[in-house]
Amino acid sequence: MVNFELCANGFQSMINGVVGCADCAELCEALEVGGLTPSHETLLNCQNAARHIPVRVLIRCREGNYVYNNAEVETMCNDIRKVRDMGYEGVVIGALNTKGELDTHAIKLMMEAGKGMKFTFHRAIDDSKNPFEIVETLIGLGFDKVLTSGCKPTAYEGIDTIRELQNRYGDKIKIMAGGGINEDNVERILSATGISNCHASLASQTIEYREDIYPDEDMNEVKICKVSDVNRVKEIVSVISTEA
Repeated sequence: MVNFELCANGFQSMINGVVGCADCAELCEALEVGGLTPSHETLLNCQNAARHIPVRVLIRCREGNYVYNNAEVETMCNDIRKVRDMGYEGVVIGALNTKGELDTHAIKLMMEAGKGMKFTFHRAIDDSKNPFEIVETLIGLGFDKVLTSGCKPTAYEGIDTIRELQNRYGDKIKIMAGGGINEDNVERILSATGISNCHASLASQTIEYREDIYPDEDMNEVKICKVSDVNRVKEIVSVISTEA
C-alpha cells in the first residue's frame, strides 16, 4: 500500500487534504522558502483536522541552510514542546553541522523535547555530505520516516538515490520521496524506486495578482497565494491507489 502525505501550508490546505483523502499530512507555512514552523493560531485551527488524519508539524525556525546555533535549536525545542502538548502525532525536524554531517547533538535535544512523538527527518538530508550515513544514524535514533528528493532538486531527478536508499533501508525506516512530485509523475517515481510513501503540496494559485494595487511586476510573485488543490489531491490519491 502506498501512502500519500500532503505538505499542507496552512489551515485551508489542511482541510483540502482531509477532504481529498490524503493519508497523512505535514503542516507548515511559507512554502515559498521551503516551509517554516506554522504559527500558534494555525496549529490551533488545524487541531480538529488532525483528528481525522495523522499530522506531523514542520519545525524549522528560519529559512536558509540547516546549520543552527544554540538559540535557534532552543527555539525549535520550545516549538516541539508546544506541538507535543497540543496532541499532534509528531514533528518533522532536521539539522546539519558545518561539514554537511548530521548535527546529532541538536537532533537529540529536539527528540528529547518531543519525547513520545514520532519523528520525520526533512530534506536537510538532501544538503548533506552522505545521506546513506545519515539514514543509518536516524534509524538508530528512532526516526520512522525520512523525506528526500534523492539529493537532487526534484524527486524525479533523484530517482536513483531514492531507489538505493529504499533498497538499503526501506525495511527499517520509511523512505518518503518529496520535491516536485505531482499527479503526472508520481506513478513513474513509485515504480522506479519501490517506495511506499510520497509527499507533495499540490498547490495551485488561489488569489489573482492585483495589478491595480501592485503595478510593479517585480512584486507579482510575492503577492500570489497558493493553497493545496483538493481536486489535485483527489487525483493523486486515485493514481496511487491504482499503482498499489
